[in-house]
Amino acid sequence: MKRMLMEKEINETVAYVVDRFLQAGLKYNHLLAITRTMTSDFGVSSEKEAEKLVKNYLTSLNHPYSH
Repeated sequence: MKRMLMEKEINETVAYVVDRFLQAGLKYNHLLAITRTMTSDFGVSSEKEAEKLVKNYLTSLNHPYSH
């Protein structure tokens, strides 16, 4: 149960951050570069994991950056 709550919190954080960056008009490569550095904020241990979270979120939105 605790893990599910942590995953939900992480997903909400990713969604909030990515949504704000999209609203600001960040280009895809800049969005990934910045979010890769947010490992501790996203609760992951590597930049690769952080990037995967962001890409998964963009895919869930069916955002043009996800293609």
